[in-house]
Amino acid sequence: MPFTFFKSKPSTISEGYAQYTGMQIAAGGGGPGSEKFTESKKTKFGFGQAKDDFLMDIGAKNKTIDYYARLDDRQKRSQEAMKKLKEKSNKKSNKKSKKGKQTKTDIKAEEKKEAMAKLREEGRQRRIKFYKDKDMKFLNLRRSFGLDKEESTA
Repeated sequence: MPFTFFKSKPSTISEGYAQYTGMQIAAGGGGPGSEKFTESKKTKFGFGQAKDDFLMDIGAKNKTIDYYARLDDRQKRSQEAMKKLKEKSNKKSNKKSKKGKQTKTDIKAEEKKEAMAKLREEGRQRRIKFYKDKDMKFLNLRRSFGLDKEESTA
Protein backbone atom coordinates (compact mmCIF):
# COMPACT_ATOMS: atom_id res chain seq x y z
CA MET A 1 0.00 0.00 0.00
CA PRO A 2 1.49 3.33 -0.98
CA PHE A 3 2.10 5.95 1.64
CA THR A 4 -0.60 8.61 1.85
CA PHE A 5 -0.30 11.71 3.92
CA PHE A 6 -3.99 11.66 4.89
CA LYS A 7 -6.25 8.83 5.94
CA SER A 8 -8.91 8.03 3.37
CA LYS A 9 -11.67 8.06 6.01
CA PRO A 10 -11.12 10.46 8.89
CA SER A 11 -12.54 9.18 12.16
CA THR A 12 -12.94 12.51 13.97
CA ILE A 13 -14.03 16.00 13.09
CA SER A 14 -10.56 17.40 13.64
CA GLU A 15 -9.00 14.84 11.27
CA GLY A 16 -11.56 15.70 8.61
CA TYR A 17 -10.96 19.41 9.08
CA ALA A 18 -7.22 18.86 8.88
CA GLN A 19 -7.65 17.04 5.59
CA TYR A 20 -9.93 19.78 4.30
CA THR A 21 -7.40 22.44 5.28
CA GLY A 22 -4.58 20.52 3.63
CA MET A 23 -6.54 20.19 0.41
CA GLN A 24 -7.32 23.92 0.41
CA ILE A 25 -3.65 24.80 0.85
CA ALA A 26 -2.63 22.31 -1.84
CA ALA A 27 -5.20 23.78 -4.24
CA GLY A 28 -3.73 27.26 -3.76
CA GLY A 29 -6.40 28.49 -1.41
CA GLY A 30 -3.89 29.68 1.17
CA GLY A 31 -3.54 28.71 4.81
CA PRO A 32 -6.14 29.02 7.54
CA GLY A 33 -7.00 32.66 8.23
CA SER A 34 -6.23 33.89 4.73
CA GLU A 35 -9.02 35.40 2.66
CA LYS A 36 -8.74 32.76 -0.05
CA PHE A 37 -9.09 29.97 2.50
CA THR A 38 -12.19 31.38 4.20
CA GLU A 39 -13.84 32.23 0.86
CA SER A 40 -13.34 28.72 -0.44
CA LYS A 41 -14.69 27.27 2.82
CA LYS A 42 -17.94 29.23 2.51
CA THR A 43 -19.86 27.09 0.10
CA LYS A 44 -23.46 27.78 -0.73
CA PHE A 45 -25.71 25.45 1.19
CA GLY A 46 -28.31 23.84 -1.00
CA PHE A 47 -30.49 20.81 -1.42
CA GLY A 48 -27.62 18.79 -2.91
CA GLN A 49 -25.42 19.33 0.11
CA ALA A 50 -28.25 18.57 2.50
CA LYS A 51 -29.02 15.36 0.65
CA ASP A 52 -25.35 14.35 0.61
CA ASP A 53 -24.97 15.13 4.31
CA PHE A 54 -28.02 13.05 5.13
CA LEU A 55 -26.74 10.11 3.09
CA MET A 56 -23.37 10.38 4.82
CA ASP A 57 -25.08 10.59 8.23
CA ILE A 58 -26.91 7.31 7.69
CA GLY A 59 -23.88 5.64 6.12
CA ALA A 60 -25.28 5.28 2.60
CA LYS A 61 -22.44 7.37 1.19
CA ASN A 62 -18.77 7.72 2.13
CA LYS A 63 -18.01 10.75 4.27
CA THR A 64 -16.02 13.46 2.52
CA ILE A 65 -13.86 16.26 3.78
CA ASP A 66 -16.62 18.80 3.19
CA TYR A 67 -18.92 16.74 5.37
CA TYR A 68 -16.55 17.06 8.33
CA ALA A 69 -16.03 20.76 7.63
CA ARG A 70 -19.78 21.41 7.83
CA LEU A 71 -20.45 19.07 10.75
CA ASP A 72 -20.00 21.57 13.61
CA ASP A 73 -22.21 24.16 11.95
CA ARG A 74 -24.89 21.57 11.17
CA GLN A 75 -24.98 20.37 14.76
CA LYS A 76 -25.44 23.91 16.09
CA ARG A 77 -28.22 24.68 13.60
CA SER A 78 -29.93 21.40 14.39
CA GLN A 79 -29.84 22.05 18.13
CA GLU A 80 -31.25 25.56 17.62
CA ALA A 81 -34.03 24.20 15.43
CA MET A 82 -34.91 21.59 18.06
CA LYS A 83 -35.11 24.29 20.74
CA LYS A 84 -37.44 26.36 18.55
CA LEU A 85 -39.66 23.34 17.90
CA LYS A 86 -39.91 22.60 21.61
CA GLU A 87 -40.80 26.22 22.36
CA LYS A 88 -43.52 26.17 19.68
CA SER A 89 -45.00 22.93 20.96
CA ASN A 90 -44.98 24.29 24.53
CA LYS A 91 -46.84 27.41 23.38
CA LYS A 92 -49.43 25.30 21.55
CA SER A 93 -49.98 23.03 24.54
CA ASN A 94 -50.40 26.08 26.81
CA LYS A 95 -53.07 27.46 24.47
CA LYS A 96 -54.92 24.15 24.44
CA SER A 97 -54.81 23.83 28.23
CA LYS A 98 -56.85 27.03 28.73
CA LYS A 99 -60.25 25.32 28.62
CA GLY A 100 -62.11 27.77 30.85
CA LYS A 101 -62.30 30.35 28.10
CA GLN A 102 -64.71 29.48 25.28
CA THR A 103 -64.79 31.38 22.03
CA LYS A 104 -67.94 32.42 20.18
CA THR A 105 -67.49 29.60 17.68
CA ASP A 106 -67.23 27.07 20.51
CA ILE A 107 -70.45 28.39 22.06
CA LYS A 108 -72.27 28.32 18.68
CA ALA A 109 -71.09 24.78 18.02
CA GLU A 110 -72.33 23.69 21.45
CA GLU A 111 -75.73 25.34 20.87
CA LYS A 112 -76.01 23.69 17.45
CA LYS A 113 -75.18 20.31 18.97
CA GLU A 114 -77.89 20.75 21.63
CA ALA A 115 -80.46 21.82 19.01
CA MET A 116 -79.70 18.74 16.90
CA ALA A 117 -80.12 16.48 19.94
CA LYS A 118 -83.49 18.10 20.68
CA LEU A 119 -84.64 17.61 17.06
CA ARG A 120 -83.59 13.96 17.14
CA GLU A 121 -85.56 13.35 20.32
CA GLU A 122 -88.68 15.06 18.89
CA GLY A 123 -88.40 12.96 15.74
CA ARG A 124 -88.06 9.80 17.79
CA GLN A 125 -91.19 10.65 19.80
CA ARG A 126 -93.14 11.39 16.59
CA ARG A 127 -92.08 8.04 15.09
CA ILE A 128 -93.16 6.18 18.23
CA LYS A 129 -96.56 7.91 18.14
CA PHE A 130 -96.95 7.22 14.38
CA TYR A 131 -96.29 3.50 14.75
CA LYS A 132 -98.62 3.25 17.77
CA ASP A 133 -101.40 4.94 15.81
CA LYS A 134 -100.73 2.73 12.79
CA ASP A 135 -100.85 -0.40 14.94
CA MET A 136 -104.12 0.73 16.55
CA LYS A 137 -105.72 1.40 13.13
CA PHE A 138 -104.62 -2.02 11.93
CA LEU A 139 -105.97 -3.64 15.07
CA ASN A 140 -109.30 -1.82 14.68
CA LEU A 141 -109.55 -2.99 11.06
CA ARG A 142 -108.95 -6.58 12.12
CA ARG A 143 -111.62 -6.28 14.77
CA SER A 144 -114.08 -4.72 12.33
CA PHE A 145 -113.67 -7.71 10.00
CA GLY A 146 -114.10 -10.05 12.93
CA LEU A 147 -110.57 -11.42 12.88
CA ASP A 148 -110.00 -10.46 16.52
CA LYS A 149 -112.54 -11.49 19.15
CA GLU A 150 -111.76 -8.62 21.56
CA GLU A 151 -113.72 -5.42 21.53
CA SER A 152 -112.33 -2.29 19.93
CA THR A 153 -110.91 0.20 22.43
CA ALA A 154 -110.14 2.97 20.01
